[in-house]
Order: sequence, then structure tokens, then C-alpha cells
Amino acid sequence: MLLNKSLDKGQFRTVPASGALGTVLKEPELTGDLKGRVSGFNFPIRIEAKVGYGGSKQLTVKKEWLDKIDMEANATYSFPALICRFSGSRSGVENFVVLDLERFIHLLNTITELNDELIKCQEALTKIENDV
Repeated sequence: MLLNKSLDKGQFRTVPASGALGTVLKEPELTGDLKGRVSGFNFPIRIEAKVGYGGSKQLTVKKEWLDKIDMEANATYSFPALICRFSGSRSGVENFVVLDLERFIHLLNTITELNDELIKCQEALTKIENDV
């Protein structure tokens, strides 16, 4: 799986029957196409995956896909995302992620907060080293 090959500290797995079983059984843990965790990120991640829907040069993104993964992620206290792939694309952007703007802002704010905390820790360490 591309995510597992590319992430240093994350692990994703496919949901059986591409999440359809969870939808039929109304079992939130079996919804979505992929689910996983990334070290340092406080929420599990639930992903809807789509390939094609327009070919190698364009892709149609349906609002219902975003609404569906958002609902499924909320039911499992997860971070929702839509991963898409241009069908037959051989160069340039082939895979991409679609996020709701609110979730994207949350992600960026989390990164900023972690960076601020790292800077504070580095400053405290420098002060301790200088005092010794």
C-alpha cells in the first residue's frame, strides 16, 4: 500500500469489503476504505479511496463521498480524508488528498502548535545548557 511504503511512522490497512460491510451492518469500525494511525497525530485516520471518475486528465469529486467519509469519521472519532488517483496517469500528480477546509485548518493548526512546543523545548534546553 502506497501510504505504508511512504510513511515513516504510520500504519494503514484496508477495511474489509471496502467498507461496504460496515455500512450494511451499521458498524462504524468497518466503514471507509482505509483506516490507520500516524505517530504523533492524535486521531486515527479514516479514508475513502477513489480511482478514475474522469480518466488521466481530470477527476470528478462527488460531495456525497466527502459527506460519507466525514460521517464515518465522526462516528469513529477519526480524521476524514478522501484519497484519489487519476486513472492511467503516468506522470505529474497521480494521487492526491481532498480535505474539508475545516479539517485542513485543524491539521495546519496542530502542526503549528507542535512546532511552537518544539521551539519552547529547544529554548529551555539551551537555557539549561547555558546555566551549566
